[in-house]
Amino acid sequence: MFTLGACFGVALLAWLAHRSNEKHRREYRVPDDRHEWLLLLHVREDLKLVAFLLCGIMILLGIIADLRF
Repeated sequence: MFTLGACFGVALLAWLAHRSNEKHRREYRVPDDRHEWLLLLHVREDLKLVAFLLCGIMILLGIIADLRF
């Protein structure tokens, strides 16, 4: 039960994050300062990695909670 809820929550958050990322990525233009532009792209990818790791932890905690009950 908890695992199923965690999976649905992760799927919803992943969909919302992807939608937001695609919407904002269109606004990216290569400015005169390429270093800042590249930094923004790398920060966005790092945040996506952290979000997926946290989603994995949520699913594992859901599995543990299901095993305890």
